[in-house]
Amino acid sequence: MTGLDGAIGGLLGLALLGLFWASAVTARERARAAARAFCERNDWQLLDETVALRPLRPTRAARGLEWCRIYRFEFSPDGGGRRSGELTLQGRRLMRVWGERDDGSRLIEPD
Repeated sequence: MTGLDGAIGGLLGLALLGLFWASAVTARERARAAARAFCERNDWQLLDETVALRPLRPTRAARGLEWCRIYRFEFSPDGGGRRSGELTLQGRRLMRVWGERDDGSRLIEPD
């Protein structure tokens, strides 16, 4: 292996890392927008305007492997209490989103 081969391998590794990072940023923005829209449809307030990534795992899809990302968020149905919600993105697709109701059940929306 020559020095040029190592440099090319290093640059390729950096490029792949950059692509993964860009994908993660885009997915987080999609998740934030989906959580905000879900809360607005239900007259809830998305708290902290943020989502938190939970498990990240590869999953099979029609086009090969895709990342399955699960995000948690918190919202307030009445401006006082905090409730939990979660959404799942597979690749770029929103698979489902749910929010905790007052009685402890979940309001689930498949997309």
